[in-house]
Amino acid sequence: MHISEAYEHEPLLSYQGEGACPLSGCDKVGTQCVDVAVPLTFTPTAVVGTISVSCQGGPEIACVTGDAGGTCTITMTQRVCVSVPVRYGVTLACDDPTIRCAENCVGSASC
Repeated sequence: MHISEAYEHEPLLSYQGEGACPLSGCDKVGTQCVDVAVPLTFTPTAVVGTISVSCQGGPEIACVTGDAGGTCTITMTQRVCVSVPVRYGVTLACDDPTIRCAENCVGSASC
């Protein structure tokens, strides 16, 4: 966020024109906007726990006899359930913030 964004809803204070300055002097305010940035790096994490496998029920068996009785093919099908626990997360690394002068902002009403 730019510092000036925090004040974007407040009207800027007006200043006295040079002709309105009394002989005793006048007060002036100088304004300089700055841009402040902080880099944030998000890194995903995933940790796989212990995997478990379990058979459900008994196997199904299918038998097919080949042409002319010369072969026999047996197909065994077993339902197997696999449980994979995963813990998801995000880590955050925050680097040092930086600051720099905003360009084209010195004494400007756009600050």
